[in-house]
Amino acid sequence: MTDLLRPDAYDRDFALFYAAHRRHNREADRILTEHGMGRAHHRILFFLATTPGMSVGELRTTLELSKQALNPPLRTLLNDGWVEATPSPADRRRKQLRLTPQGRELEKRLRDAKLAPFAAALAAAGPQAAAGWRTIMTTIASDGLATLPPTLRGAADAPDATGGTRED
Repeated sequence: MTDLLRPDAYDRDFALFYAAHRRHNREADRILTEHGMGRAHHRILFFLATTPGMSVGELRTTLELSKQALNPPLRTLLNDGWVEATPSPADRRRKQLRLTPQGRELEKRLRDAKLAPFAAALAAAGPQAAAGWRTIMTTIASDGLATLPPTLRGAADAPDATGGTRED
């Protein structure tokens, strides 16, 4: 435990985190660049794929972005046919955002680019290490979990990327 409190141990952990983050995003960044997009576009595509029908306000809350920050990438996705906005049947003033078939295809390419190395790493680490990783990530993200859509906050018995449950 004392080793964890030494700054050089934190430096190694942060360096590993940054290297993993860079590797995790490499292929997705290449795909996004092909389409003149960046990571903000990817985050929008991801959340609309996992929670179709979100309103602009719900998306802003989830991404913790201001209207000014969300508008340019969302407008691009709408104008280029990746995302569509339709009036809500319950309240026609509220627009529901959904991926178009083209948007779903792109989001799947991006997801697949990230999933393979991620799933392989979790499988190699084993269920206990994967559970430890989820504990670390949940603790780090704790103040932001409330902004995630309920379906993505994660229940203890939800299947994980290795096919097991979070209780395993």
